[in-house]
Amino acid sequence: MTKFTPFWWDGQPQFENTDEPPLSADIVIVGAGYTGLSAALTLSKSGKNVIVLDSEMIGFGASTRNGGMLGSGHKVSTDQAKKKYGEMIAEEIHKEANASLAFTSNLIIENKLDCEFQVCGRLRASWLPQDQVNMSDNLKKLKAIEHFNSNMISPDMMSNSIKTDLYFGGQFYQDHGSVHPRKFHYGLLKLALKAGVKVFGNRPVIKVTQLSKLKQSGFDVVTSNSTIQCKQVLMATNGYTRPNLSKYLSRRVLPVPSFVITTVDIGKDKVKSLLPGGHCIVETRKRYCYYRPTPCGKRIMLGTRAAMHSISAEEALPTLRKMLIEIFPSLADVEISHCWTGFTGFSFSQLPNLSNNKGIYSALGYCGNGVAMAPYLGHMAALKMLNPDQKVTIFEQTPLQTRPYYFGKPWFLPIASAYFRGFDILDYYRRKKSIKKV
Repeated sequence: MTKFTPFWWDGQPQFENTDEPPLSADIVIVGAGYTGLSAALTLSKSGKNVIVLDSEMIGFGASTRNGGMLGSGHKVSTDQAKKKYGEMIAEEIHKEANASLAFTSNLIIENKLDCEFQVCGRLRASWLPQDQVNMSDNLKKLKAIEHFNSNMISPDMMSNSIKTDLYFGGQFYQDHGSVHPRKFHYGLLKLALKAGVKVFGNRPVIKVTQLSKLKQSGFDVVTSNSTIQCKQVLMATNGYTRPNLSKYLSRRVLPVPSFVITTVDIGKDKVKSLLPGGHCIVETRKRYCYYRPTPCGKRIMLGTRAAMHSISAEEALPTLRKMLIEIFPSLADVEISHCWTGFTGFSFSQLPNLSNNKGIYSALGYCGNGVAMAPYLGHMAALKMLNPDQKVTIFEQTPLQTRPYYFGKPWFLPIASAYFRGFDILDYYRRKKSIKKV
């Protein structure tokens, strides 16, 4: 029987603070995911009195629903970034992607967080022969910016990493890793609590009101049963940004659903036979399948796009199962133990952003790459709040854009689902043509 809750939640502790939040603080952070907790940790260590509020139970959102792949990189290529922002900013975007991986890896190692962290490497698999060429060209440009521990894998060497005939080679990222996302989140939570941060779940923020237009005036953070007065506010809500809380941010972050499954226990030998390299795997096709062994080594976890709009995990299950069997036909009779969904936060620029609008800070827009980037940008947001006049990250220069047709409710995502289904058909057609030419 398939459970429609995250595999990562099974047997894990649930934090709950039954106290009433204080009526004042230096800083209130809205959102208790990786971003909010990392920012709170840095701020509290700097002597600030910090309260973190979340509308759901602590650990409800994407920070514990993701695939646990710890890596660097963006949805935007180096050439795309150069065209839009110029060469200097494009280079810094790449450097900070690598910096985010180093920051989060060090955060785990230095604090000895029990989250089953492994430096297992990530393989980006080429769906088309041209994808292999494009990745190779882009890799040369990335290595020209700074040292980048990555190399191309030829088609005849792919069997060392994965037993499937689907791909035309790939790019291997040697420093990338994996975590148990719920355990990582809980470890980060315990660090924040130990530092003196006060964290409250099931405390939805109704509104944030500036006390006056003076620069140092402060804010009232209004919840359902209390009002907290503070000097600064950080919005760390990403894909769970609600229009009734922030019209400004909700117009600039798209809540795009993610869908994930895990198999039942198929044994370490079976998993090893299919994924002998033990790597995290992502694809170049628009369907964007990603998969990995679970930390126990006895199951395979797979995520993919079942829809661009919100559908239930029950509705998504047949699509995810179909994709799993396409990659690994030998798993056709294997049962699915868990299937779940959650929201990632996509910016229109497809890059993260740290900004301040009318005195309210925000750090969000990870576009599905948040396991390493969210703790990093939360830390950078804290540094910015401590030194508002100092530039702390290049992601202050990747503007949070909106569109005239978007007012916080993504009515157009069902249309996008139909568009991407058409693109999937095109992807298969292009693949067939490529195979005929080989």
